[in-house]
Amino acid sequence: MEIRSVSNALDRHGDSWRRWVLENIERGCTTQDILKSMLAAGVWQEEEALSALNEGLGLLGRALVNLAVLPRIPGDRLFSVGAQVIEVLSRFKSPHVAVLGGVLSINECDALLDLALHKGLRLSSVVDKESGQSVSHHERTSTGVFFTRSETPLIQRIEERLAEMTCWPSTHGEGLQVLRYEIGQQYKPHHDWFDTAHPGTVHHLARGGQRVATTVMVLRAADRGGATTFPAAGFEVSPPPGGAVFFRNLTAAFLPDPLTLHAGAPVEQGEKVVMTYWQREREFA
Repeated sequence: MEIRSVSNALDRHGDSWRRWVLENIERGCTTQDILKSMLAAGVWQEEEALSALNEGLGLLGRALVNLAVLPRIPGDRLFSVGAQVIEVLSRFKSPHVAVLGGVLSINECDALLDLALHKGLRLSSVVDKESGQSVSHHERTSTGVFFTRSETPLIQRIEERLAEMTCWPSTHGEGLQVLRYEIGQQYKPHHDWFDTAHPGTVHHLARGGQRVATTVMVLRAADRGGATTFPAAGFEVSPPPGGAVFFRNLTAAFLPDPLTLHAGAPVEQGEKVVMTYWQREREFA
């Protein structure tokens, strides 16, 4: 008699899918590739696909996996990463966005701001579409500074927290960038994913593949203005100091998501300081 899975996630979309999962496990396909194919088909939700994959692995006596096919935020409203308790304030499905509180402590926000000021905030740059190089541009009117990975113990601790928070290896993360927006400064609508139609994209994809997710943490909130807007999706968010907005840059089918078009609205009063963390599909070099 054929053994059936207990929770039936493996059987949820019929025998053909059940056979497909088991056959690909037996063929030696990587769990990441199997999960990607399941999600790209547009039939499976991420959690049920992972459950089905683990059921198949269990039936065949293979080691279970705890992975994300793309960076993700845990499903609970409150979850802990080390000693840090993080709250999911809101979620959006399309695009895939989570607004978070408590990603950083206020002391960490102050220390990161001090580090950025000590290193020297510079006129911010953008990626040139033709050359792939960083250049100044009128669309970004903030000042900013980059940190190398693990540049200080504090930076390393934050990177490790973000990696655990998003279920994605810290080796796949770019260096953190701090940006300061003063009154009237903004960042006009743009995407974080690299457009393969532009020649300069080749340079960036070679260093770790596509940008799969972005986390923008608030070190200091503006008194008025400065929201992160998603104009193509029709909403805006304003996380509190120490909070963040997380969004996937790709759809479940692993295509650049046009709805992730986002912007930093002009600061009207006070100043806004944010720290951005970009994650790649592979190890970033």
